Amino acid sequence: MRNLNYLFLIAITIFSFSCSSENETPKLVEKSVTIEVEMDGSYTDYLVTFSVHSMLSGSSTFVTPVLDQPTELNWTQVIEHGNTYTVSFEPEVPTITATSSAPIHSLGFVFNAVHLGGETDHSFQPLSATVNVLADGVVYRQFEFEAMPPGEVSVPLAEEITLN
Repeated sequence: MRNLNYLFLIAITIFSFSCSSENETPKLVEKSVTIEVEMDGSYTDYLVTFSVHSMLSGSSTFVTPVLDQPTELNWTQVIEHGNTYTVSFEPEVPTITATSSAPIHSLGFVFNAVHLGGETDHSFQPLSATVNVLADGVVYRQFEFEAMPPGEVSVPLAEEITLN
């Protein structure tokens, strides 16, 4: 009987350790997110494309991004079932801002700029941009982008972020 009690105690101990919470998926952190793009250089000589996709909350609920800046523009392409919102334009102001319409746990974005062509003078500077992703008003991640000079192809800045 004593051996049976020891075996029972060992079985309970093994079972309790095997049911630890290490294998549980962590709870998703959701925050209000803003993406700010600050351009520098000869940005008015470029066609800029900015796309926000995969803004998700909960267990995969699509969240719509709101294009705050430039104020006179709307998304130029919207694919609601793909949760993708894109704006392409020739910038007159150096800032693009988009905000999540509800708290989210993950998102993706793409930023690119292509020179419009034509002659450049000695004051020309290729477009550069700093992209800040703010979570609840605090910079969560920061990225740098450098456009290529006229006649060369820029590599898009494409990022996917999960808040934690």
